[in-house]
Amino acid sequence: MQAMTARTLILLSIIFLGDCVSKQPPAKVAPATPERSLISLMSAGPLSASAILNHAYFLADDSLYGREAGSPHELAAAAYIRDQFIEAGLAPAVEGYLQPFQFVATVELGPSNRLSWSAQNEVNLAVGQEYRPLGFSSSGRARGALVFAGYGISVEDPAYDDYAGIEVEGKIVMVMRFSPDGTNPHGSFGGHAALRKKALTAREKGAAALLVVSGPEEDEAGYLMPLRYDRAGDAGILVAHVTRQAADRMLAAVDLTVARLQKEINASRLPLSTPVTGVSVDLTVEVIPVDATSRNVLGSLPGSGSLKDEWIVLGAHYDHLGYGGAGSGSLAPDEMAIHNGADDNASGVSVLIALAHHFVQAARDTTAIAPDRRSIMFQAYGAEERGLLGSAYVTRNSPVPMAQVVAMLNMDMIGRLSSGKLIIGGAGTSPLWKQLVPDMNTMDLPITFDDKGIGGSDHQSYYLMDKPVLYFFTGQHKQYHRPTDDAALLDGEGLASIGNLVAGITAALATRRDRPRFKKPAVGSQPFRGGFAVVAGTITDYSWEGAGLRLAGTRPGSPADKGGLMAGDIIIGFGATQVKSIYDYMYALQEAKAGKTIKVTVLRAGAELVLEVTPERGRD
Repeated sequence: MQAMTARTLILLSIIFLGDCVSKQPPAKVAPATPERSLISLMSAGPLSASAILNHAYFLADDSLYGREAGSPHELAAAAYIRDQFIEAGLAPAVEGYLQPFQFVATVELGPSNRLSWSAQNEVNLAVGQEYRPLGFSSSGRARGALVFAGYGISVEDPAYDDYAGIEVEGKIVMVMRFSPDGTNPHGSFGGHAALRKKALTAREKGAAALLVVSGPEEDEAGYLMPLRYDRAGDAGILVAHVTRQAADRMLAAVDLTVARLQKEINASRLPLSTPVTGVSVDLTVEVIPVDATSRNVLGSLPGSGSLKDEWIVLGAHYDHLGYGGAGSGSLAPDEMAIHNGADDNASGVSVLIALAHHFVQAARDTTAIAPDRRSIMFQAYGAEERGLLGSAYVTRNSPVPMAQVVAMLNMDMIGRLSSGKLIIGGAGTSPLWKQLVPDMNTMDLPITFDDKGIGGSDHQSYYLMDKPVLYFFTGQHKQYHRPTDDAALLDGEGLASIGNLVAGITAALATRRDRPRFKKPAVGSQPFRGGFAVVAGTITDYSWEGAGLRLAGTRPGSPADKGGLMAGDIIIGFGATQVKSIYDYMYALQEAKAGKTIKVTVLRAGAELVLEVTPERGRD
């Protein structure tokens, strides 16, 4: 059949949208003005701002404690969404509507942790009082002589090497936190002061374990870092934090203290590394990953006729940051308070619920008018804030064949249309989008197109499966990832307007004969970000919990793409750096030079493969 004209497409979409068609049968519409009447109905909008806000107020209420992934409160939100899907009349896309998946939520210390040191007599330190393994430590045992290595920094620019002149192979290395610049992240050593970087440096120097101590210029003598999980796997070396009192007792063997060493290093800007003669350390670490379960909520609206086996996906994530805190993603990490996430993303999932109610009724009313209609799946994702885990899981465990998914529309942070902008991402992933979206924008919403399909929300999971995507977003704001993102700040009318636009686009996709054609946007429309001097263009698979860095894909035309890297590759080496985690990879990339080719070792289908990548200069 010949493709529909834009005019016919708009009319069919409006008919498909009109949930009051059943109240005003076609026979009662004057023959001379059907088009004007239908456009009037569309302008009024089928979605209710008050209904959308009711859902948002429930999901963003303090009683759900921020819907942290894997928590009972995230499950309560999932149950609410499931009940709304049932009430709307959606069929379950999986048994019981809920698709569970597991992820590592945190770590805990096992019973085998032990740290002792000896000069003449053995001294056992108390875990949790005098020392504590760090959350990214490997598990295992290490024994060896103790060496003090200053701040544990070894760099060429500025020229500074705490490891120069000392032998650390197979030994236990003690280093201080931070750098000669103190806690200043913008000083000369800002990129080298992170504990992950110090652990990598110690590992590459051959150390058996790393002990970290806080100097008096930063922390009190008895301070121990809390056990935190940073979601990036272990560092490939044993790492523990010891109190300053415990460190001073070890350093007394060479008549030194942490305070004296820190003062002299900071003043001279020169290393004062030294073997701690006569002292040996025996460290056993047991850090146990703790799994949690999140869930996707999946409901379906079956289509009809010749198009029923093809699917449109409407998606939005429903989890948020819980109480926030360090490592949660909160932009107020020192403020332990409920992060309600009204805009991020009670806004998107509330519109998703409203669309479910609307489309079930619309399908009943328009079957005779549009007998051939694609099926629609409504997907509410869990654990998005942990790295798009829910959408990544459903694309790999889809309840319908992925070949039959024709497009995915994602709504994330759409509650601030009053700010005056609606950004629609993914506009370059199909030639259809820039024709269809303006045709459906009957309310003249202030749309800005963003071509790229890569981005920090769930549409990326579908883009990496070569699916046309659209991403609806009203921009960041000062409440983003803070406790102040509350439902009272949402623009209800704006939510309804965006929902109406999504409904129109969905209706058009459901009834048009031809599928939208997938296209990878040109690399020029996908600027690299992250502040690195050089870039490679890899896309991290954050659902990976093994050693190395698994790729979800590469940016089109990027150095990684040109070098032959692909989705599913596990990077285990980058130049001379053995890659155990994303941090190892980032630190290695940080040291790379634009235009200088690097050998990248990957595991592909279980086989080791060496590729060559030439990083490019990062864009401003």
